[in-house]
Amino acid sequence: MIKLNNIHKIYNAGKPNELEALKGVSLEIKDGELVAIIGKSGAGKSTLLHTLACIDGFDEGEYYIDEQKIQYLSEKEYAKIRNEKIGIVMQDFALIDDFTVLENVMLPLDFASKKKANPKQSATEALQSVAMETMLHSYASKLSGGQKQRVAIARAIVNEPGILLADEPTGALDSKTASEIMDVFKALNAKGKTVIIVTHDPGIAGQCRRIIEIADGVIVSDQTNE
Repeated sequence: MIKLNNIHKIYNAGKPNELEALKGVSLEIKDGELVAIIGKSGAGKSTLLHTLACIDGFDEGEYYIDEQKIQYLSEKEYAKIRNEKIGIVMQDFALIDDFTVLENVMLPLDFASKKKANPKQSATEALQSVAMETMLHSYASKLSGGQKQRVAIARAIVNEPGILLADEPTGALDSKTASEIMDVFKALNAKGKTVIIVTHDPGIAGQCRRIIEIADGVIVSDQTNE
């Protein structure tokens, strides 16, 4: 369960270019939901995602993950939450080009407080879940965009987080590949993962069961997509 109560986020506070990116955002996302966050550029959707991902802090309000209050924690505690509870997928994949597929997916395991008995097996299983197990030893630089995003998703889930956050994960892909990547997200959601996707693409949002629209730092619509 994710819960935000009256979240405010201000950039450059007290300066001429002060910007309140989030203006009292409150929402709940239950375990196992498939949610799209939509909005125009500058609406605050990426700021909201970064708040959910514990990448950015906030200036006012309360944030809970599984009843744990996410505020006033040490950087070590934030890092533990990001590593164990949350998987993050970015538009630009953020892979290391001169690492193999397997090496890229194993990276988060190096930072986990709970060590896996067999890291290679865990990484291989994550790659199997995104249909990339046949390319374990290929270098990331040699992959197509869709393959890179599958590897990025495998890396995000290798520590078995309950929450998967994706920031414009299909933005750099053609429509056919984007549809295939959405099938991966939907399959992971069907296995119980909470999946939250920031997107500007109504076609991607339409495949999610809940659509939250944000504009000028506030939620203007929150609807179930039948």
